[in-house]
Amino acid sequence: MVNPILIIALLLLFAFLMPLLGLLHRRLPAFATLILPAFNLYVAVNHFLKMDFIPVVIKTGGFRPPFGINLAVDHFSLFFLILVNAIGVFIALSYLLEEQDYRFHILFLLNLLGASGIILTGDLFNSFVFLEILAISSYALAGSRKEKPALEGAIKYLIIGSIGASFYLLGVFILYKVTGTLNIADIALKLQNAKSGIVYLAGMFMLVGLFVETELFPLNTWAPDVYQGAYNRIAVQFSSLISKAAIYLLFRITFLIFDDPLFYKLLLVVGLLTFVVAEFNALAQKDLKRMLGYSSIGQMGLAVLAFALYGMISHPEAFFAATLLIVNHAIAKALLFANMDNMSENATIDIRSVNPFSSLMFAIGALSVMGFPFTLGFWAKIEILGILLRTNLLFLFFLIILIFMVEAFYYFRVITNLFRGETVCRRLNPLLALSLVVFSIFLVYQGFYPIFTFSWLNRALNALLNKAIYISIIAGGL
Repeated sequence: MVNPILIIALLLLFAFLMPLLGLLHRRLPAFATLILPAFNLYVAVNHFLKMDFIPVVIKTGGFRPPFGINLAVDHFSLFFLILVNAIGVFIALSYLLEEQDYRFHILFLLNLLGASGIILTGDLFNSFVFLEILAISSYALAGSRKEKPALEGAIKYLIIGSIGASFYLLGVFILYKVTGTLNIADIALKLQNAKSGIVYLAGMFMLVGLFVETELFPLNTWAPDVYQGAYNRIAVQFSSLISKAAIYLLFRITFLIFDDPLFYKLLLVVGLLTFVVAEFNALAQKDLKRMLGYSSIGQMGLAVLAFALYGMISHPEAFFAATLLIVNHAIAKALLFANMDNMSENATIDIRSVNPFSSLMFAIGALSVMGFPFTLGFWAKIEILGILLRTNLLFLFFLIILIFMVEAFYYFRVITNLFRGETVCRRLNPLLALSLVVFSIFLVYQGFYPIFTFSWLNRALNALLNKAIYISIIAGGL
């Protein structure tokens, strides 16, 4: 099998080669930007299908963990790697027929490099390095439209993101002082039965840092401005690629290192506040992209809430629901934001002149986000409600039902306007249209027959939940 370290090496290499490729032919950067995530996807799927249950340690520099920098690959990390790079393939595909400056492709590859590196690394300091690569390229992408709303959003993101990164690095430094190592599995081994106050402080700092990239309250004030101001397919990267790499890291370090009721209670409160505040803000919006942005924030809050429920009640189905919700959100929001390219540039929720294809694509994406029957989102949301009922958390059950109704109201308001409005003919990018069709078919097909997604997700979660095997293999450097 292909060594996964090539994913990081090739992305970095071609990011630097982009100016040369642009000189050789103006179309070469776009082709390279498509081929690389496709290669990454091939490597990730190949390993996912053929790898044994035991995690794989990829050593660098000839040093065995925990003394050297290493990559740690298991089915959980591969699952997220597949998700991120599948989105990357379809975004890159849609750019093939369009003229893009090679500098845009550099940022795209660096963004994908940061996300893939976060997922693959087994080292806390390198997780910070890849977070910074992800964040810095994201700042530039957010402001690439060079209009006032985009630049305002990018500057807000830069300021809040820099503060969050500082907190994360401070937490990593504290853990290093306490344990003498940066290897995630080795830290988890040393802290299994001895968490002091300083460790709790480090955990709080690191989680606060991750709240920025995962768009959690109250460090998500930048996100609606970025979603509104950025180009539509860059908004896809924020909703379906950037936030997914960050939430992977949040799940990984919380479960392995900070596996404590205090942290799960914090995540439950933050997730619930994010979900409630974001959904009511979405209801109040008039700008369609801003509404979708708040909806995206709300779904991230709901996923974190479900994950926190797992930590508090030890209910594996809650973790399953959280991860399934992330998959549904990544695909559905990619469909919704990319579809905005076929709609008015400054569309409002009262939009009434859209081509029928775009109306259908928007409806499928929105129905899946809402958890409508016969879409993938239905299985995630019904699982969350079932867990709340089985564990007698009736207050949360009825509150979440209420927020689901709020969500359904503002989405159906837009869908009704689309199908009642005037039909217009708009020239479509055929490759973008192909991407939208693939996303919509996946959401509907998995709504009827979710066995494929369920089986892959169960394999991924089994790898993560068997903490002892992961720690012993990675920390031992076998």
